[in-house]
Amino acid sequence: MASATKKERDISTRSTSAVDKLVLATVNAPFKRNISAATLQECIAQARIDEWPAHVAAFFTDVSSSLVLRFAALHDIPKSRLAEAYAVMKATTGEQNLDLEGKLFS
Repeated sequence: MASATKKERDISTRSTSAVDKLVLATVNAPFKRNISAATLQECIAQARIDEWPAHVAAFFTDVSSSLVLRFAALHDIPKSRLAEAYAVMKATTGEQNLDLEGKLFS
């Protein structure tokens, strides 16, 4: 498989940046303390939300399902890990997103 060209990497980086900005604008809006894209990615990839429960809950409930899935894909988070992090968030906070559940568990 050929490696990505510089142009392809630049497009991918811009795409990730745009998605990150949209996600973070929604996730951080109601809070004084802001989470970074890297920290959010780490919380989800490790299914550990203890330091950022409100932000992770906002990610799963306030961000559109398609954008949640896009963020995960751009940050190399497998769907199974995303589903695990969602389940931890739901059990911890009681929050839920039925649309996202349909996409994660179907």
